Amino acid sequence: MTDMADTAAGNAADRNRQDKPNLTDDIRVPTSSNLAIVTPPASRRNDNKPQRPSLLRRQSSLLLTHIQSSLPATPTTWALLSLAVSSALLQHELRLQRSLSAPPDVFCNLLHNERMSRLYDKLSREGGIFSRSVVPSLFVGTRGVVSSIAAYALKPGGTRNQNKIKVNRAREVMTMGADGAKILLDWEIPNTTSDGFQSSHCGEIGKMNSISRPVVLLVHGMNNDSSFGYIRSMMKTATSRGWVAVCMNLRGQDGMGKLKNSTPRGYNAGYTGDLRGVILQLEKRLLKRSRQSGENKAGTDEYIGGPIYLIGYSLGANIVTKYLGEESLHGTLPSCIGGGAALGNPLHIASNSIPFPWNMILAMGVKRSILQNFPVYSQHRERGFQNAMKKAMLSRTIGQLDDACAPYILRNEPYPPYAPRVGYRNGKEYWHDSSSHRYVGHVSVPLLKIAAKDDFLLNHCLENPNVVVVKTRCGGHLGWQESPPLSRDADGNELPSTWFGGGIGSWSDVAVADFIEALLEARNEDHSIEEKEGKNGRNAGVLPKLVSKL
Repeated sequence: MTDMADTAAGNAADRNRQDKPNLTDDIRVPTSSNLAIVTPPASRRNDNKPQRPSLLRRQSSLLLTHIQSSLPATPTTWALLSLAVSSALLQHELRLQRSLSAPPDVFCNLLHNERMSRLYDKLSREGGIFSRSVVPSLFVGTRGVVSSIAAYALKPGGTRNQNKIKVNRAREVMTMGADGAKILLDWEIPNTTSDGFQSSHCGEIGKMNSISRPVVLLVHGMNNDSSFGYIRSMMKTATSRGWVAVCMNLRGQDGMGKLKNSTPRGYNAGYTGDLRGVILQLEKRLLKRSRQSGENKAGTDEYIGGPIYLIGYSLGANIVTKYLGEESLHGTLPSCIGGGAALGNPLHIASNSIPFPWNMILAMGVKRSILQNFPVYSQHRERGFQNAMKKAMLSRTIGQLDDACAPYILRNEPYPPYAPRVGYRNGKEYWHDSSSHRYVGHVSVPLLKIAAKDDFLLNHCLENPNVVVVKTRCGGHLGWQESPPLSRDADGNELPSTWFGGGIGSWSDVAVADFIEALLEARNEDHSIEEKEGKNGRNAGVLPKLVSKL
């Protein structure tokens, strides 16, 4: 009986111990203290509090575990996975390339315009820039932003045949007569021309009547200079065809940082005085026909050298178009100007409408130029000018910067003698006066305007009987990397190139060069016709004399 009683008592004690919570399991004694910290059991915790962090950690750990377990375990499987991913990316890129490959859209008024009809026929024949498809390069030309960055950053690689063409390079500092500004010119002159004759030496390029070849004058874009990729690429394309290439660095812009702005006025989108001064000096260096020897009797063209073809990019395209419109409107365009090309021309300038982040990037570029030329700007002690510089440096966007500097921006009168003036009331007036869309309708020489539909800085376009407007599906802002770019040597032979935007240049380089080539062919045809008409006229004058003698 006693054993049964002890057994019952022991079972009751066990049940009591099971009913009571075991607090000793939750007691933690720190090593640095004798105090015990009692943690309430799980049943006593507040279950209303969310346990999301621990849940997320648990789920993330499960996800990582799943990923680790699904990753390849051997180098062979890693290689196969990389090959599969690369193949999928390449297939996607090829599909994107095919969707963007198409001939450009061309807008040109051919009615009652015999000259433009001839140009259009030359450029539309098989293999011409108007008829063949623009095939963007993989991973670069297929994306507008990447294509734009590549145009600015990448240097022209060139093909083997192109790199064999030796050129002479020179730098010239030209002083403007209007205000004494220093303009830097970078020259590239081919050693031998396409017809085998030796070209002018760099030391002779500054002499009177020294240039006997066509001249391609380039004007770069905003915050750029002659060292940028798209400028070097076009200059190499021009020299490969036997032409003289020269890039005009806008005042205060020098890629080598050696030449500072000599005046307190920087460049802007509307001042054409510097371009006008450079052209007037280059005109005197073109080789002219000798009137004493009677070389100029057959035709009206007095130049053997030249013509001068203007090529502008972005802001430089606006300056070139505005210059051609101003001079053509008043009949003062020099006869040595044979035509031009405007690439990525905004036409309608409105800096306050440039989207983010490009408005801030352009503003930072202008601030950098101000800091580079700050020693000259600081000499201008006028209080309003100094306040304008402070506001410009504190502005966040290019629109705010233009508005701050507007009272001190250099400008020129839109009529002869195109005298320089200073100041606008505000940024809006500056944008209106600088916009080349007001002058493009007056251009009297052939002008090629190229724009891409994926250009994030353009939103306006106008047509003119003397203007050929070409729009491509891709290209970005001054990009147009082609796969492969259609490059030609001095003899007109096509040159091979790489599939990833390499080679001497982009599609736009070939397009501009072919346009200039067509203009030169039309010019030579006109000279031939004039010579024949001159000979026929002289023969017709001899017949009446013979009849009278008989």
